[in-house]
Amino acid sequence: MDGRRRRTVKEGFDLGLGFFGFFTAAFCVITLVYEILRRDALWWAIATLVLAGVTAALWYGRRAALRRIDDAVGADED
Repeated sequence: MDGRRRRTVKEGFDLGLGFFGFFTAAFCVITLVYEILRRDALWWAIATLVLAGVTAALWYGRRAALRRIDDAVGADED
């Protein structure tokens, strides 16, 4: 049962990471294009930084959640 829970939690985080990671990369490309064209890229850059922060938070949250699940499984085995 715990292996199934771990997989479900991992898949949820991976889905969020893929979604926000895609838009982070897309907004980064948009920012670069706007910079090359010498247009105002401030808001695109801010959006990229916000999305990168969300992606990083999801990454660290995923690690912490999986560590908690592994610790709980290890405590149950003892």
